[in-house]
Amino acid sequence: MNNLIALQKQMQNHLLSGDTIINESIVKTEKVTRERRLAIYREAYQIRLVDSLASNFPCLLIYIGRDAFNKIGLAYLDTFPSTYRSIRWFGDKLPNFLHDFYDEEHAYIAELAEFEWKLTLSFDANDTDILMIEQMAAVPPEAWAEVTFTAHPSLQRMNFFWNSVAIWQALSEEENPEPPIKNTSPAAWVLWRHDFINHFYELEQDEAWAMDALLAAANFGELCEGLCQWHNPDVVGMRAATLLKKWIQSGLLASLNYGVNHD
Repeated sequence: MNNLIALQKQMQNHLLSGDTIINESIVKTEKVTRERRLAIYREAYQIRLVDSLASNFPCLLIYIGRDAFNKIGLAYLDTFPSTYRSIRWFGDKLPNFLHDFYDEEHAYIAELAEFEWKLTLSFDANDTDILMIEQMAAVPPEAWAEVTFTAHPSLQRMNFFWNSVAIWQALSEEENPEPPIKNTSPAAWVLWRHDFINHFYELEQDEAWAMDALLAAANFGELCEGLCQWHNPDVVGMRAATLLKKWIQSGLLASLNYGVNHD
């Protein structure tokens, strides 16, 4: 048993790093050398992992082409060998990898990959009950300032300088994407799953701030105070309530809390 475990470990090291200790345990023939037999296994392993990347990044594959995607996939595998039992999670570092792989003028490719990865995270996120408008109405007026909210587990926040989402949307609809365009400031996006469908939209500046504050556990009073950067104090409460209503009706929020003495 110990010999089997040792051989398995040696084979794993070969597949992950090209380690050659396993060579002496491989039978050679006149037609196929040890090195060639091992290469067949290692190449098949690499191809399977690159294919798993393609399944998680289908629009990226279409956008840059199979040859470029294979090159990126192998370079990514060399830099970040798979450490997961499931290859579903093998692409978690690819967006950051692409930021380093390409120069700044091609950063839209990394953004495209980030959006695709976040789509998979959102779709696979844990399910939970969503907050209902009726629960908002049940909050006592005197408790509102301290109310905090919990986002749905599928919620993802992203900031993109490029028109990456528009490129993804065209590719996903089998249309020709528009040329990459870089904005002077990043656009704020939110992505979540509701009724087994991923949804996303671009946030207005004040809405993006409010959502980030909510995700950082700010209470309703703090949201109102922060929104005064964009709105007069006499209307800021209505703006905050309007945003909350929108998020609740869209299924973005899971729950609220306003103190230990309340349900």
